[in-house]
Amino acid sequence: MTLTSHLQVNLMVEQLALYLFVVLALAGAVMAAGMRHILHAIIGLGISLLGIAGLFLHLGSPFVAAMQILIYIGGIVVAIVFAMMLSLSMTVQPPRANRLKAWFAAISSALFLVSVSLLLSKAEFSTIETPPPADSWAVAHIGHALLNHYNLVFEALSVVLLLAIIGAILIAKQEKPES
Repeated sequence: MTLTSHLQVNLMVEQLALYLFVVLALAGAVMAAGMRHILHAIIGLGISLLGIAGLFLHLGSPFVAAMQILIYIGGIVVAIVFAMMLSLSMTVQPPRANRLKAWFAAISSALFLVSVSLLLSKAEFSTIETPPPADSWAVAHIGHALLNHYNLVFEALSVVLLLAIIGAILIAKQEKPES
């Protein structure tokens, strides 16, 4: 096997992995938005977030991909699953589908997709002439940026995570009505 054919095989495998991550992200999002049962929708959210983590990995940011898996899938999705399993929503049948709402949602989504596509097609994006340094995605640089330049964003995210945990606890502690 020559060097060029070996590189072609590597590029093909890399492109196949990229398509797999995109399919995971899109299929999970469709599953999260389209499922009638709440637990199935949460599983779809987890699948979609796993696909997004794979895209981060493909973009060359293993730290962000690992944080995506640890924080969002391992923390938020699992907390939502536990809250749903402990609440009344697991015993209630999902409401029937409303065709008028489904058509409205489909038309609104299509209009949004067309408008964003038009905006992006008319926008001009500048290119970066020099690539960023190889160590720009190092954990030390990310931590330094989070605690210096993006301190407010970092703190806001911690408050959002705290609210998600408190919400999961409140949902789980709700008393079941006596029948």
